[in-house]
Amino acid sequence: MSEQPHSFKRLVLGLQPSAPDRTMQLAVELADLLHLDLLGLFLEDTGLRDLASMPFAREFRSLGGGWHAIDLDRLSHDFELAARNIERMFTEAAKRLPTRSQFEIVRGPLAKTFASVSRTDDIVMIVEPISPAERATQQFVWLVQAAFQSAAAVMLVPPQIARTKGPIVAIAATPDDPSIHAAAAIAVAAKEELIVIEAKGVALPDPAICAQAFRQTQERLIVMTRGAFGDKAALAIAAARRVPVLVIEPPVSDETAAAQSRPPQSNR
Repeated sequence: MSEQPHSFKRLVLGLQPSAPDRTMQLAVELADLLHLDLLGLFLEDTGLRDLASMPFAREFRSLGGGWHAIDLDRLSHDFELAARNIERMFTEAAKRLPTRSQFEIVRGPLAKTFASVSRTDDIVMIVEPISPAERATQQFVWLVQAAFQSAAAVMLVPPQIARTKGPIVAIAATPDDPSIHAAAAIAVAAKEELIVIEAKGVALPDPAICAQAFRQTQERLIVMTRGAFGDKAALAIAAARRVPVLVIEPPVSDETAAAQSRPPQSNR
């Protein structure tokens, strides 16, 4: 397996209509810290438009008198207004960023969108909504799933961040876990201490075990390797520790890379 540490070149911020200012500022700060280009990706899942086109589809308006047919024109208008507002906020936040920044509006199924836009040297940042109701929506669940299905690393950001200073923590399932390399590189860039938590066989999503593993660590960022503990563990740790969790892809072995580059064989 390759021993090279992860080298990220771009931060992709998945934006939703309710994205607050703090989301933009956090993305800009991280892009500046790691010298990354920044792409703001305003996402419209066309599944909602498809649903609105069905004659039996209804929406509940608490201030509008109960259930109504979904108004596709109003839905499109609201989306355009939200997109322009988010773009203005993004442009204002990124104007002092020394690296390149770009804003794009994309429409389509979320999984296909991330697959077509993201690269292996990207970090896709997903910020959880402040509202528990929004976090429970199917659209947010799809957004997280689509991010993890992409080739990029995924950063999960909790609704409220406890600390913006402190050590960078690598949760390592093995002595040579790739998270250690990535966390070390970020620690150097942030001028912070690197802490490695050996967690082989530890049930980290359990709140009590999670608290014991971290003890008095006042970390600002946690790094994990995809597949070592599972995607749900990353969400649980982000919620428990209230700091961003970066989930990186394990390096591809030379043998796997060679196999992926070979054209498929004919069955003839």
